[in-house]
Amino acid sequence: MPAWLRRALTRWWFHALAGSLIWLLDLLTGRLLLFPILFVAPVSLSAWFCSARVAYVLAVLLPLGRLVIAGVVEKPLPLAYALGNMLIRVVVLAWMAYFVARTARQTRQLEERLSGLVTLCAWSKTVEYQGEWISFEEYLKRRFSLMVTHGISPAEMAKMLETETPGDGKPG
Repeated sequence: MPAWLRRALTRWWFHALAGSLIWLLDLLTGRLLLFPILFVAPVSLSAWFCSARVAYVLAVLLPLGRLVIAGVVEKPLPLAYALGNMLIRVVVLAWMAYFVARTARQTRQLEERLSGLVTLCAWSKTVEYQGEWISFEEYLKRRFSLMVTHGISPAEMAKMLETETPGDGKPG
C-alpha cells in the first residue's frame, strides 16, 4: 500500500469525504439506483484505520443523509418507513463498526505480542534478527543499543571452585 494512502486512511476527513461522495452519488442517481450499501466501506475503513468514534459518527450521519434524500428529494415512502429504514441502517452500521474496531484492536495486540518473540537457536544460542543469525551480544547491541560486558555468575564460580584440584594449585 502506498505511503500516501496509508496516511490518508488514518485521517478522519478521508472517511468523511468518502462517505460524502457515496451520499452524493446516491443523491444524483435518484430512486432507480440506491447506494446506501456502500456506506459499509467508509464506516469499516474508519473503524480499522482511524477510530471507532469516527466510525460511529459516520454510522449515524450517512443514514441520516439518506433519510434527507428519501424525505426531501424522492418522497416515495411515508416518514415512518423512511425513519425505520434509517434506524435499521444505523444499527447495522454501528454494529459492524464495533466488530471491525474490536478486530483491529485485537489484531494490533497480536502483532505487538508476535513482534516481541525472539527466535533463538537451541544449539548455537544465536539469535535470528532481520533474517540474519547473530550472537546474542550482537542482537542486544543492534536491537536495543546495549553494550555488553562479561562476568561470571556465583553458581558458575562455585562450580569452577569445586572442580579445581585441592592443594596449592600447582601441577604435581
